Amino acid sequence: MFVGGPGLPASLMRRDAELLADRYRSYLVDPPGSGGSTTPRDPGSYDHLGHARFYDEVRRVLGLDTVTVYGVSFGGTVALTYSALFPNVATRCVAVSPFGLGSEVNEAEGGDAEAEMKRALAGHAGAPWFAEAMEVWDSWTARVLSATSAAEAEHMMRICLPLYCAHPDKPEVRTELEKAKLLIKVDLAAMKAWEGGLYQRIDLRPLLEQIKCPVLIVAGELDLICGPAQARRIAEKLPNGTLVLIPDCGHLPAVEVPQTLRSSVIKALQQHGAEAGRL
Repeated sequence: MFVGGPGLPASLMRRDAELLADRYRSYLVDPPGSGGSTTPRDPGSYDHLGHARFYDEVRRVLGLDTVTVYGVSFGGTVALTYSALFPNVATRCVAVSPFGLGSEVNEAEGGDAEAEMKRALAGHAGAPWFAEAMEVWDSWTARVLSATSAAEAEHMMRICLPLYCAHPDKPEVRTELEKAKLLIKVDLAAMKAWEGGLYQRIDLRPLLEQIKCPVLIVAGELDLICGPAQARRIAEKLPNGTLVLIPDCGHLPAVEVPQTLRSSVIKALQQHGAEAGRL
């Protein structure tokens, strides 16, 4: 299982792993530079390609042969990348809330993902936490690039976290978000590399056509950064892809609609011969 970010710890994937724990064994490994994992020598290796190669080194050390890969947000982008780079290893791919086009690429092609983001953000207007969250959101890149400690970036993420859900003030969603806030630990070098150009220029489309295994794409219809505009562009390039759009859901399906996510993933894996096993 691949966590979002980059620069976030694998412990944030525990919610996803628990949803499938009665059927699949999941491996949660801190990405490069996070937790106990080695920092890459080249900051450029914090991109989706570097992450995919890192995780394949981990797979070999663990003695795993073929695997199902599962990722959320940037982790979903990494799962797709991994499936393209290692077609003889990845037998199935689940990408939850992934993105395929960076902001500069999307803007050059009409900016539909940016328009989705603005609509999703507007849906939170009036919430008591909204003004503070938007102040951080609108200055995110500049503040990350000027940050001098990981604690600064962690504080920013905690403030903005409600924006990632369609209904963050529902009691059950709020409870899960509070748990997630306690787990946020960032690799500041990864975040700086990300905001310094890696994110803006990503274009997965040349890789997507190389993926041989079945792929499930899951996206919330109210996801502010990886919604239908991103998901449809990914799905249309996949040789063997299935797209599930979840109504009234934001960026974190495991938090907002856990049973819908669980049933969608299990159904897709069963259709492709994964009755039980490992992720």
